[in-house]
Amino acid sequence: MKLNRKNKLLLLGFALVLYVCYSFAISNTINYYKEYKTKQEEIAADSNMPKLVGQLIQKEKQLDQVLSKYDVNISESFQNDLLKQLTAYSDSYKLKIVDFQEPHSVAQKGFTVTSYIFSLEGSFNGCLALLNKVENNPALGTIKHLNFIKKRNYKTNTDQLFVEIIMQKNKGI
Repeated sequence: MKLNRKNKLLLLGFALVLYVCYSFAISNTINYYKEYKTKQEEIAADSNMPKLVGQLIQKEKQLDQVLSKYDVNISESFQNDLLKQLTAYSDSYKLKIVDFQEPHSVAQKGFTVTSYIFSLEGSFNGCLALLNKVENNPALGTIKHLNFIKKRNYKTNTDQLFVEIIMQKNKGI
């Protein structure tokens, strides 16, 4: 078979028709089929919703038990509670609260993240013990940053250790 001009145009026309059919009909059909499959999966996931609700209720009961174990109470001023805890811990470990700055709040993704920045002065072991107490008390929040600074006091000719702590507390909006 010879490929003359008519046969070449016929093959080119056939390829063009195939491309047009694919772009207008077949590709749309494939997209609709994919969408159909995702909707079916969503419907199947919704049918498991009563099981999920039961699991969430169980989880809530477990969390309530854990929170009651740690004696978490909701108060008016978390900052005052944090300061009271820090004062009690610092007295027992012979530390001094040097600085307690105003909290910094940021709203992101449905939560309000409040950062508390404070500084302590004292021995390294005392600072670590206080940080351990604070970290093991989930009601106070989480420690996000520590900065130990050693300064020389030239009047008394001694070294002083300062630690700057940034704690964060998340709260749902």
